[in-house]
Amino acid sequence: MICFPKNFLVTVLVFGGFILGYGQDVAQVKYYNFFDQQVGVENTGLYQGIVYAEQYRTINEKTQFFKNRDFLKGSVCYDGQCYYDLDLKYNVYEDEVLMRLITKAGGGTIKLFKDHVDSFEITGSNFIKILPKDAPSLNAYGFYEVAFSNSRFTLYTKHVKKNFERKDRKSLYYEFLEGQSEHVLLYNNTYTIVNSKKDIVELFPTQKKEIDKFYNVARSLRKSNPDGFQVSLMKRIEILLSRTENQSGE
Repeated sequence: MICFPKNFLVTVLVFGGFILGYGQDVAQVKYYNFFDQQVGVENTGLYQGIVYAEQYRTINEKTQFFKNRDFLKGSVCYDGQCYYDLDLKYNVYEDEVLMRLITKAGGGTIKLFKDHVDSFEITGSNFIKILPKDAPSLNAYGFYEVAFSNSRFTLYTKHVKKNFERKDRKSLYYEFLEGQSEHVLLYNNTYTIVNSKKDIVELFPTQKKEIDKFYNVARSLRKSNPDGFQVSLMKRIEILLSRTENQSGE
C-alpha cells in the first residue's frame, strides 16, 4: 500500500517521479506521469521554488541559457522525487534550473531550489550536481553535464558563460558568450580535473604516446570544439584501455 502525505506543499513546485539516468524504463515513466495527472502535478513536491524575474535584457541568441532561450522538455529529480515531461530551462550563467508553471497553477516561471535539485535532463542532455564533499579538489561545483560514460569512467562538463554589457540606441543589453568549460573525470571512484593533456597523462600514464598523438591529429577539433575534443579523446582512451586488457588476457 502506498501512502501519501495529507497535505502537499503548493509553494511553487512540480515533479512526478524520475531518477535521472540512462535506459529508463518507459513503463515506469508512464506510471509516474499518470500519477501526476491524477494527483495534479501542482500538488506534488515539485511546486516549490522562487518566482523568477529576468534580470538581463538580451536581444539575440547569445543568452545565458543552455541551447536556447526557450523552455525545453525535460525531467528533474527534486528533493528525492523525480518528475517528467516538464518545461525547463537551464541558466548556465547562474547555474540554476527554471521551470514553467502550468496555467492552472498561475503560470509564470519559478527557480527551483538548487539544494533540492539532484539531477535533471533537457532534451537528451543529462546533468548531475557535484558537491564539494564529493569532489573537494574541483575548481567549480554545481551542475555538470554527463558528456560521455562507459563502464570504466564518466566524463562530466561544467558549462560556463560570461556576460558582456552592450548598448544600443534604446538602452543597455547583455550578451552571454561561451566560457572555458571545466572537464572532470570520475575514474576509480574519484573526481579528477582533466582540463589539460598533463592532467590526462597523469591519470593514464601508459597511454602517453597515444594521447600525444591524438592531440596532434585532432588539433583543429580542439580549437573549434574543445568539449567535443574532450569527448573524442575519452572515447579513444576507452578503446586503448580495452585493447591493453585484451592483449594482457591472451
